[in-house]
Amino acid sequence: SILKEVFAMSVTDYNARLYEKMKAEQDKYRGWLLHQEPSEILNHTYEYIVGHNDGNVYPNGLISRVETATVFFRLLKDEVRDGNLLTSNTYSDVPDDYWANTAISTMTGLGIVQGHSGTTFDPAAPITRAQFAAICARFDTGAGGSTQTFSDISGHWAEEYIRRVAGLGWIKGFEDGTFRPDTYITRAQAMTMINRVLNRIPEEPDDLLPGTTVWADCNPGDWFYLAVQEAANSHAFQHKAGNYETWTGMNKKTDWTRYEH
Repeated sequence: SILKEVFAMSVTDYNARLYEKMKAEQDKYRGWLLHQEPSEILNHTYEYIVGHNDGNVYPNGLISRVETATVFFRLLKDEVRDGNLLTSNTYSDVPDDYWANTAISTMTGLGIVQGHSGTTFDPAAPITRAQFAAICARFDTGAGGSTQTFSDISGHWAEEYIRRVAGLGWIKGFEDGTFRPDTYITRAQAMTMINRVLNRIPEEPDDLLPGTTVWADCNPGDWFYLAVQEAANSHAFQHKAGNYETWTGMNKKTDWTRYEH
């Protein structure tokens, strides 16, 4: 059992084994890409953003390292998430009773997120565009990439990650040809990138349905409105021309608190 394995080896060895398992069964672990799944899964998506208790989603706020780990944890297929759940790690700043310990431990074990240093995760720190691009690249380890590059990434530790996910169309640079890898990323920008990774892209407000979760700081005229609505609502959909989606029904929200402390 997983519990017996945890006690039989060090956390580092166990995490390494999980990562090798992920690589060996790549097709299974790529099941988080919903648009590649069988028809019974294809047309259903689940929310990965839950917002704040004050009724805001803070789209212009910076997304933190812990929020990023939690988002990608929620994007895993249920069987992948629950079959590889970890509740301990080697980070000195992520104790067992930390609210996102399970998400951080599991995503570290799968090799998708990494610590800030050898012994810390620095969960509250904002995440950079380069770090976010690297997580996107590790989340989908399949083929991809192109010769696309930017004027400011040569020699950067995340250069190859950035080139690959930019080539796939998941991330974009700026009009001046830069990527600005060490600039922090906002929550709205993160949701936009993730929706591209998952091919979850409504074209216009009419593609949504009444009864969606709405936020005081996210309105139809905002550039990020569709991205936030897509991220914050569980729904069924069908694809239309241009690879956009139109919603066909609302799904029950997921209780993510069962993974939190």
